[in-house]
Amino acid sequence: MDNTVDYTNEGFTIPIERNNVRGYASVHAMLCREEDGLEVTGYYFVYLLHPVIGSTYFSLEPMHGKVRPWKREGGDIRLDAETVQEIITQIELRKSKSQVS
Repeated sequence: MDNTVDYTNEGFTIPIERNNVRGYASVHAMLCREEDGLEVTGYYFVYLLHPVIGSTYFSLEPMHGKVRPWKREGGDIRLDAETVQEIITQIELRKSKSQVS
């Protein structure tokens, strides 16, 4: 019997398109060590290949508030809120799908 723990579903990649140029965001749940393995922290690390500004990376932290539900730490200063929101929307969509399953 295989008792392998599989964390491969804790990351995903989405396309990011601007001005007919396609880049991508590689989104990874951040995990921490617990007694019985690894535990999801709720934070996300994002590597973004933005089609206009190039490569950047940042983290997203859930804030559990209506006014500012997510906090971005780091990343290129030119990174627009629309792109960050696209990524957050995909995180929330995937979280809601996993809670239904």
